[in-house]
Amino acid sequence: MSTLNGFGTTLLGISQQNEQHEATATCWITLLYLPFVPLKRYTVRFLPHKGSGFSYQILAEAPLNWREVALTYLYGWLLFPLLLFWPFPLMVREVWQSLGLPQNFSIPFMVFAILWVIIAVWKLADWHENRGRPFHHTN
Repeated sequence: MSTLNGFGTTLLGISQQNEQHEATATCWITLLYLPFVPLKRYTVRFLPHKGSGFSYQILAEAPLNWREVALTYLYGWLLFPLLLFWPFPLMVREVWQSLGLPQNFSIPFMVFAILWVIIAVWKLADWHENRGRPFHHTN
């Protein structure tokens, strides 16, 4: 599975890993990083990996979990875009004025909105990548 600039296949809907670093995950076709078509659900073992991304070994195929598919569509097409882009409608001058917001705050808000998107994309990518990394137990 591979993705190039948001197009390709990737694992989404990764469940919590057990002590053997095994989890279930669904292979999705993605378009611009958005989940488009679920292909198959797998039981996978996550392997140590250096750099960005994660490595895994497919252990078994499982039936699609339709609840997980629905949640992935909900997160991918509604919640994550809202989280990322909620400030952008306020950047439109007409919206800003119709809400009666002070004009001297519009430029700082634009800077905030751009920083918001950068930080949100960074944190979401980090969260997704860490879900596919073996966790370490501390005894």
